[in-house]
Amino acid sequence: MKILVFTDSDLDGAGSALFIKWLFKSKLSYLDIVETTETVFHNDFNDKAQTLDSYDKVFILDLDLTEAQIKLVDKSNVVVIDHHTPHVSKKGLYQHAKPIIEEFSSCTKLLRQKFNKIQLTSTQEELIKYIDDYDCYKLEHKDSLKLNAIHHTLNRPKAIKFIEAFEDGFRPYTVYEKNSIKLFVQKFKEQFQNDIFIGTIKDYKVVSIIANYAISEVAHFLINKYEADIGIVVNVDIKTVSFRRSKTSDVDVSILAKAFCNGGGSAAAAGGNLTPDFANLTKNFLPC
Repeated sequence: MKILVFTDSDLDGAGSALFIKWLFKSKLSYLDIVETTETVFHNDFNDKAQTLDSYDKVFILDLDLTEAQIKLVDKSNVVVIDHHTPHVSKKGLYQHAKPIIEEFSSCTKLLRQKFNKIQLTSTQEELIKYIDDYDCYKLEHKDSLKLNAIHHTLNRPKAIKFIEAFEDGFRPYTVYEKNSIKLFVQKFKEQFQNDIFIGTIKDYKVVSIIANYAISEVAHFLINKYEADIGIVVNVDIKTVSFRRSKTSDVDVSILAKAFCNGGGSAAAAGGNLTPDFANLTKNFLPC
């Protein structure tokens, strides 16, 4: 059985792709994994367009697709599995592909629930628990943060390397992985030496900071800590602005990136340039 997987570039995306490998086990003759984001998904999917019919199944995991992207992937051998709230309302747009789209704590956990008849080992179940804990940002387990740190410090293709490392489930960390965790935590903490600002944009609560490392992780940490709708990370070194939205918000941050930063992206994650328009947008933000 030949399977093609498009999956998000974060820890949950890697975990979701790994679950597909567990799901099909010995039936797999070939597994092709494309690590992507909503921003570049259109191009990545088109790169594979000529070979799609050669796969028995094409899985699209942990990606909140736009209406245009849904039209692009709406084919009979495609299965779309996602847990993001805004994607649920678009589920009816699929005419040929099979959508498994529900609001859930993580895509990896959603996969486990939907395919609960497959037998997994205790270490595989433990790995799912930590990935889910990190993606919903409950952070009830220290190993959730450690696994994300390991994933973050991997070179691309991260998903493939993560699968190779944890195919048998959770296990003790190697010396290299322990050092990666220490490096990530150190650099992550350094980002919060700068002031944090709070404000509103069109009744949405916004939290912002200047940082240059682990942009998504910093943004989502602040979003959860301050219960904000939008997290903004400004990188003054390269003069860019990154927008991330809360998993429960319906705001389209790509509109902000386009209007104020000459940029773009997806509804959940976008970015652009540091501009006078952006400075004006946030001039009334106040330090925490």
